[in-house]
Amino acid sequence: MDQLPTPTSPTAHSPLPHLPELQSTPTIPTAPLNSTPYKRKAALTGLHQPINGNVSAGKRRRANAVTTLIQQELAGAQHTCLDFVERFLFPASPNTATNVYAEQILSAIIATSKQSESKAGAAAHGIRCRKLDQKHLYVCYPPAYTNKEFPEWFCRFANAMQQQNAIQQQNAIQQQNPIQQHTSPSLTGSASTCLSTKAKLEWCVVKDKPLRGTYNNDVRPDFVLTCGEVPLEWRSILMVGEYQSTGSNASESFTQLASYAEQVFIAQPFRVFVFGVLTSNAGPHLTFWRFDRSGAIGSETLNYCRSDSGLLTVVTVLVSISQMDARRMGFHVDSISWGDEHAYPLDLKSDITIKTFKPILGNSSIKMFKPILGNSLVTDDPSSEVAVLLKELVFLAPGIVTRGTRALSSGEAIVIKYSWSNTKRILERDLYQLASKKHVIGVATILDCTTYENVLTHLHAGGSPATDSNFSDPQAYKIHMQRQNRVLSRLVISPTGRPLTDPRLSPLQVAEGLLAGLIGHASLFFQGDILHRDISPNNIIVIDDSLPQLTLVSSPVPTTSDPFAWIWPRDTPLRGCLIDLDYAIEASAQPSGALDRTGTYPFIAIQVLRGRERHRYRHDLESFLYVLLWVCCYPVVAGSANIISPFDSIWPASDPLSKWRDGDEFSVTNHKLGCVIDDPMLFGLLLGRFRPGFEHFKRVAKEMRMTLWRQPGLSSCKLSVEGKPSEGMGGQDQEGSEGRGDEYEEQEEGKREWLLPEEVRLGVSNKDAFQEAKKSMQWLVATLKD
Repeated sequence: MDQLPTPTSPTAHSPLPHLPELQSTPTIPTAPLNSTPYKRKAALTGLHQPINGNVSAGKRRRANAVTTLIQQELAGAQHTCLDFVERFLFPASPNTATNVYAEQILSAIIATSKQSESKAGAAAHGIRCRKLDQKHLYVCYPPAYTNKEFPEWFCRFANAMQQQNAIQQQNAIQQQNPIQQHTSPSLTGSASTCLSTKAKLEWCVVKDKPLRGTYNNDVRPDFVLTCGEVPLEWRSILMVGEYQSTGSNASESFTQLASYAEQVFIAQPFRVFVFGVLTSNAGPHLTFWRFDRSGAIGSETLNYCRSDSGLLTVVTVLVSISQMDARRMGFHVDSISWGDEHAYPLDLKSDITIKTFKPILGNSSIKMFKPILGNSLVTDDPSSEVAVLLKELVFLAPGIVTRGTRALSSGEAIVIKYSWSNTKRILERDLYQLASKKHVIGVATILDCTTYENVLTHLHAGGSPATDSNFSDPQAYKIHMQRQNRVLSRLVISPTGRPLTDPRLSPLQVAEGLLAGLIGHASLFFQGDILHRDISPNNIIVIDDSLPQLTLVSSPVPTTSDPFAWIWPRDTPLRGCLIDLDYAIEASAQPSGALDRTGTYPFIAIQVLRGRERHRYRHDLESFLYVLLWVCCYPVVAGSANIISPFDSIWPASDPLSKWRDGDEFSVTNHKLGCVIDDPMLFGLLLGRFRPGFEHFKRVAKEMRMTLWRQPGLSSCKLSVEGKPSEGMGGQDQEGSEGRGDEYEEQEEGKREWLLPEEVRLGVSNKDAFQEAKKSMQWLVATLKD
């Protein structure tokens, strides 16, 4: 397989610049700074969790819910760039030469129309030529602005631009007279570059045609630019378009356009950004948009009615788009190669290979592993590099202004993870390396890490240093990018396994995975001083014996006494591990200035979801209970929907925990409080929804409930809240700090009704609560083995 040549790019390992701090921060309308798009991750659960055994139903998310999520993500993240066309669509400002070429295109379209269909062809494109002051003035008016006719006209218009450009270039080649001096500035390094031999780009109307491969069957663009795949699929969409239909406003149309861009991100795992075009129903006006992991940047509104306004610019843009290579079209290309017969690395069908992966042999954590079953990834040669062909997409996070995590597998003993990390947060690789340095067990190991595109310095620069003053609101853009700048990282991680949501796992494997996750989380916290903050079924994997693994062969710690042996004996293997340190923090980290609501939505602890407490160890332990309940209920047994129960309004038989996935923060926290903590009878009804084979899990669920919320000396449960620091501390707690509680006001133990930071329940420390939960899990594993 040949490797496609890729254009040069900013060095992947170059240091990431920091924006200067603002001397004053004006009041502007922006979205609240939450550490995690927690509501967005609710949709993620529905994306990958089949319901009723119906894969398509499980993958389909509610369009209305997704629209709301898109609006939340892009609140305060939309900016108008005054030099959008020059910066993003071609790297130099339009000049006389490009305008001349655009006029040639328009003239050729008119001439061709006259020769073939008389007035019908020109009318179809809406293009006319008039003479004004001895100069030709080109005018363009769509035949109609109806919901049906305008998208069809725009596609004919855009395709005509591309076709005439191809004809002009072909004629120039035949005449051996390159027309490079009259083309728009090339986006691929050479104006002669032509993608038509690999892909036929075409604008198509698709508003009445469902696109295959979508997770939202209700999401249908008005028109799209495709690379010639038939039937049409989201994987082949290069650019999305929305026509502002009659009765809709600009905000609604923009949200629709953004929802289409999200679908492209979902279908194409190596997309860095997605272009869109928003057209108006009030006249010949359009706006170009570009969506990336920090938000959306739009052009000024272009009026394409006359060549002395914006028509020549629009023509030049449409021609330039047809010449874009993979990088300029919005694909990540620096760490991959793909099949030579494919113009773009759309997805795994494009024969994508991860290149230049060099295992970190010098890392102490690698010494824990050895290759087995002919594995070729670890070698004694430190200069060797490994290239792996990707075979499976094992995890994908939806959304736009998110980390956009993608995890891919080659069938080997590794997973390659791409994600966009906020530059104000510690990188995931640093936390993995810290965990390795502190000899944490039960957590995945990082084998390689590389950083690539930085949104601010690479994606928003447009080939030249980003100029904040070129935005309609420079201050708002600067503040936003200080908070939402992201960098793409690639992690190579081992071991591999199946997430707890995998329906192929036996009850014993699920129990072993839960135990391993609990041990890994405790080692990470007590030994590594790292709090995970995103306990979910997808972040606990069960090691798959059917796959070659990089296997632990010896303890990485000295043979002297291990002060953390109480967590787990190192000579006893674990059958799973904890993964994903995206939202982890050092437990002693300083506060970020906002209460974190971090985690995957259905599994977030009550007080964290309420936004009333900083994330503590007990909140992650609470998430473990919700994970246990989830994996015991899903996938729902076929026929459960036909069971009529008076308690369906609380725990629906067809989808028991749907309220936790779909409800708002208020309803979810109230439901958990009333039906899990306060009322043991209602909690027992949930246990009745457990799948066959998971009966023994009921005891563990009951014991974990008591571990988390049992009141001293009683058999009842109650949600206790964390107390307030003493006034001597200025009323400010330290985020993530699990301190001794010395800074809190002293009270007699019998009278205190609030929790200390290091307590799980009143009078029970983090360590003691962990030991209770571990004992329950060990009993479960032992029972299922008998």
